[in-house]
Amino acid sequence: MPKQIPVLVFLVIFAMVGCSPRTPAPPPPELFSPPSHYPVGTNPTDLEIADLNQDGLSDLITSNFGSNDLSALLGTADGTFLEPVRSPVAVQPKSFAVGRFDADPYPDIAVIHYSEPILMILAGDGNGQFHEIQREDLKKTATSIAAADFNHDQKLDLVVTLILDRVLIFSGDGRGRFAATHTFDPGDTPTSVLPAHLNGDDHWDLLIANDGLMAPGVAVFRGKGDGTFEKLQDHKTRLRPLILSSGDYNLDGKPDLVVIYNSRSTLALFLGRGDGTFEDGINFGSEGGPTSALWGDYNRDGKPDVLITNNLNNKFSVHFGNGDGTFIYPPASFPAGQGPFSTVHGKFSRDGLDGLAIANNVGNTVSVFFTREHVSAEKK
Repeated sequence: MPKQIPVLVFLVIFAMVGCSPRTPAPPPPELFSPPSHYPVGTNPTDLEIADLNQDGLSDLITSNFGSNDLSALLGTADGTFLEPVRSPVAVQPKSFAVGRFDADPYPDIAVIHYSEPILMILAGDGNGQFHEIQREDLKKTATSIAAADFNHDQKLDLVVTLILDRVLIFSGDGRGRFAATHTFDPGDTPTSVLPAHLNGDDHWDLLIANDGLMAPGVAVFRGKGDGTFEKLQDHKTRLRPLILSSGDYNLDGKPDLVVIYNSRSTLALFLGRGDGTFEDGINFGSEGGPTSALWGDYNRDGKPDVLITNNLNNKFSVHFGNGDGTFIYPPASFPAGQGPFSTVHGKFSRDGLDGLAIANNVGNTVSVFFTREHVSAEKK
C-alpha cells in the first residue's frame, strides 16, 4: 500500500459519522504479543514483505527517507530478524514496489523518491542487498508506485503517479528493465495508486486517490488487459483522499475501499458493487494521524477488521468490524514505536504463525508483533 511524506503534524479531529453506536466489547487482553524492535535506516516511510533469499521465510524491507537507502531484515525460523542489510538509493526514497522483475528467483525493487524525479530499478542478489540496474528520469516528482502484470505477458509492470496530473505505465521485459508505454491523466493531484481486480474480468484495474483542492476524489480506471486503462468512475469526495487500501469488509466477495483523507482525522469505507464502481463513502474517525490501513480479522470472530497506524500518538488501532461494512467504536489501541507509518502482516516463522510489522518513522525502527495464536502457543 503507498505511503506519504514523514514527520508531518496535523490537527486531529474525531469524526463519528458512520460508526456503530453500540458499546464495544473489550478487545481480547492479548490480541498481540509485546513487540520486538529492530533498527533500520533513518525515517522509514515504506515497509514491504518478501522472501528475499528464498529460504521460505518472510523478510522485511524499508525505504529510509532520511538516510537515502533501503534496509532489509532477513527473517529466521523462530520469527526474529537479523541485523539490517543496507542498500543505497537516490535522495529521499519515498516508497517502492517489490517483485520478481528478472529471471532469477530473488525479489527486486522499484523505488520512487521525493527530492528527485527518479525511478530506480534495483536487482536483488539473494542476501538482502540490491544493486541499481536502471534509472529513469520521470521529469516530475513521483507520488506513488505499484507493480502488477497489466498486459498478461507474465512479466511484472509498474504504475507510477506523478505530482499534479499524470500516470505512467512501465512495461517490464522480464529481464529487469522497464519502458514507459502508456500515460494518462488521472485527475487532480494523484497521491496513491492501488491495483485491484474490481469487476471479475481478470484484468488489473486501478484506483487512484486525487488530493487536489479543485477536484478531490477517487478515480477508477478499468484495465483493458493490454496495459492500457479507461476511466470507469470518478467518485468526488468532500475531503481530499490521500491513501488507499482494499479489502472485503461486508463479506459479499466484492472488493471494498478504505480511504485515508488528507485531513489526517477521518477515514472512509467505500463498498464495492462488483462492477468496478463504489457506493458513497461511510466516514469513521481516526485516533491520531492515520498513515496506513490493513484488512484482516484480528480478533478471530469471522468479521473483517481494519488496522490503522497513527503516527501522532505512537499507536496502532484496530476497528473491529460488524461484518456489514460498519465498525465498532471506539477502536482498540495498542502501543507501537515512535511515529508508526507503514505496516504489513504475514507469516514470520517456520511454524507459519501470524505476525504484524510496523515501520516507525521517528523511532527509526520496525516493530514486530505476533498475533494471539503465537501468544497462546508460547504459554502452552
